[in-house]
Amino acid sequence: MIENASPPAAGRSRLGAVVGLLVFCELASGFVQGYYSPLLPEIARWLQVNDADIPWFLTVQTLSAAVCVPLLSRLGDMFGHRRVLRIAMIVVALGVVVIAVVPSYPAVLAARVLQGPIAVWLPLEIAIIHGHLSGDRARRGVGMLVSFLTGGAIVGTITAGVVSAASPSLTLTLLVPLLPLTVSLWAVFFRIPESPERTPSRIDVPGFLGLAVAMVALLLGLSSAQSGGLASPTTWWILGFSVVMLAAWVWWERRTASPAIDIRLALSRRAGPIHLAGFLFGAVMFGAQAPLTTFLSADPDSTGYGFAASATTISLVVAGLALFATIGAALFAPIANLLGPRAALLTGAALPAAGSFFLAVCHTELWQVWVYAIVSGAGMGLLLGGLPAILAELTPKGQTGASVGVYNSLRPLGGAVGGAVFAAILGAWTAAGSTSAGLGGYQVIWVCSAVAFLIALIALLFLHLAGHTATPSRS
Repeated sequence: MIENASPPAAGRSRLGAVVGLLVFCELASGFVQGYYSPLLPEIARWLQVNDADIPWFLTVQTLSAAVCVPLLSRLGDMFGHRRVLRIAMIVVALGVVVIAVVPSYPAVLAARVLQGPIAVWLPLEIAIIHGHLSGDRARRGVGMLVSFLTGGAIVGTITAGVVSAASPSLTLTLLVPLLPLTVSLWAVFFRIPESPERTPSRIDVPGFLGLAVAMVALLLGLSSAQSGGLASPTTWWILGFSVVMLAAWVWWERRTASPAIDIRLALSRRAGPIHLAGFLFGAVMFGAQAPLTTFLSADPDSTGYGFAASATTISLVVAGLALFATIGAALFAPIANLLGPRAALLTGAALPAAGSFFLAVCHTELWQVWVYAIVSGAGMGLLLGGLPAILAELTPKGQTGASVGVYNSLRPLGGAVGGAVFAAILGAWTAAGSTSAGLGGYQVIWVCSAVAFLIALIALLFLHLAGHTATPSRS
């Protein structure tokens, strides 16, 4: 896509302000998504639920997002991305209020369902940016959105700990996310323009319902695999049902006149490699995080590996990986401007592949883990900022929200698959009666992570980027 001629200075200033406000909205999104995790023990005590039940606080929101993102993204293409973004923000804010003021576990879970639409903010905001900008300026805008989403999660996590220690009540602590949400609502209602493109269409009700059932079944099956193991009959029954539903859904989508998701576009050379790379990237980014923390915390005197790391050390490593991912996302546009989009994406896949292979071989000193975190974090950041930006450029006008929405659904789905597979690997390397997996299990996970990124790299080599070259910035 060749960038349009630069708008007048006043227009550039106004568009810059719009991008800045959308960036703040993603900061707020990351803040809300990162805020609750440190508070889970307090929330469990407040609601009087046990450790086995409280993980549903996170799972329910993931399931809701899996259902909401494809539908709301498509509605944004049809009726206006800003209009749907307003609704999504109001619903998420309502969820925050219910969680804070209603000490009932069923009500809180219902509120977490209301917070599922927070995952559609990013696709809708990307569509708004691409409705007004193109080329390098659009890439920079998308890169900033993603980097502030990641940075917001870090800020939210840290803020939750600080506020929890100082707040006289959990209710006040849980109301804090309303502060950035209020500013975001003001921006979306009064300062951010609507996207100009519309896609006249009808709602494919059977398609969206079929996709929702298949996604929920798949995520429940993967959750069962993580808790009960891949050998559980229940797991295979649920996963088998989800596969049948997905096959039926694909059959329907390829034959209906107005599909919920354009299967041909999703599998084309313009979008398919990005969707596959996003799925594999999500599998490692989300799925391999828990094994990394358990490896760091392992006592080398009893397991032969690990560093007996404290919670502070573990949080620093995880935050460091996220920080370099934030930097990488912000740097995608200038690197793509210098080397070209394909080279920037390939670099993003190559760096975490190299980092994972390095960790599989070198893991006896803490500095080696930091090398992995820096190298892999930077590469993941390039993919975080680059994949949705390029996908939005390659998608036909009027389908941007739905296309990026599919990508945004595949990343956490990949994380669920990766989490289940990696949990099974560690289980296979855990001796009977032991609570710690063998070192070989972690090495297999890191090798699998490297292979996943290599497959993503190969897929991106086949990405159709006609008309894309390194172009000078015209900001």
